[in-house]
Amino acid sequence: MKLQIVGALLALVLAAPELRAIDLLPVIDLHVDLPYRSGYKGAPFAEGSGQFRASELLASGLSGVVLPLFVPRDATPQGRTKAEFEASYARVFSSILQQPPYALPGCEVMQAGGSARQVTTWLSFEGAEPIEPSLQELAIWSLRGVRLFGLVHSQHNRLASSSGEPSTGKGLSARGREFAIHVLELGGVLDVSHASDESTDELIALAQRAGRPIVASHSNARALAPHPRNLTDAQIRAIAQTGGVIGVNFHQAFLAKRGRTATLADVVEQVRYLARLGGLGVVAIGSDFEGGIRPVRELDGAGTYQRLAHALGESGFSTADQARVLGGNALRVLCPAAKFARSAGHD
Repeated sequence: MKLQIVGALLALVLAAPELRAIDLLPVIDLHVDLPYRSGYKGAPFAEGSGQFRASELLASGLSGVVLPLFVPRDATPQGRTKAEFEASYARVFSSILQQPPYALPGCEVMQAGGSARQVTTWLSFEGAEPIEPSLQELAIWSLRGVRLFGLVHSQHNRLASSSGEPSTGKGLSARGREFAIHVLELGGVLDVSHASDESTDELIALAQRAGRPIVASHSNARALAPHPRNLTDAQIRAIAQTGGVIGVNFHQAFLAKRGRTATLADVVEQVRYLARLGGLGVVAIGSDFEGGIRPVRELDGAGTYQRLAHALGESGFSTADQARVLGGNALRVLCPAAKFARSAGHD
């Protein structure tokens, strides 16, 4: 299967840190808002806004992507509803069937529409307040391919407080705590991107008690870019201690500092900083492509992933280190049962 091939390739790179014969390092992106761009902005699933063209994915080394089932709060007069999440899922499922090289969601699927496909997909929630906090409800979504569960987006909701609004001094609601506990019981992964500091700290504590990894799918270090969407040093260390990962975000606003325009060098600096605080095993990629972002010029679309690999190499990262950042660490969390997951183990 393709994932086994990717795992074997990663293992080969990890076993030979200075190996240079491999042209493309496998990439897994933890957050690409293609369902939002296609479902709510009218862009074709094959193209998006131009940041995530299907025709560029294989040449860029992409082997997997997490697609969020994000529903805007103005999607219906009632706001976010369970029915709208169901509709979003149906659109994404149908689009994947029709569009190579995407495979249907899941670690070992690697096919769609009766044909082999090369890009693994997983789904995620980004603001999940309409979803019932019950084992039965969450189990259904897990079986559908939802792997990462983000409770909140840019506004406070019934589950948790958000980093996008002024602090309430509170984190999870009782409903949100129940939701998170059931996710962990099902083997799902909690995602703290967009959560307030209070919510993030509570979610990390729940994951720690459960012995489960936790992720920030598309967030950066606040010490380098002082934005409330970014993580504190203590949160970075705590996520690393769970065996989780942080997907470095390519958005200028989450990279910029001292009033200047962010560049590829700032992305590399984020990788270095996260690795220094939490170990190399905590660093992954969560571009936020198609989410209305303004990416750094050098990483303006899916075709540019290998530029980041090159820049990491230029800054002193071995090929093995590059492979872990671009895909190996994310793969370990997304598919922990895979035989090759140990090869990209956590630092």
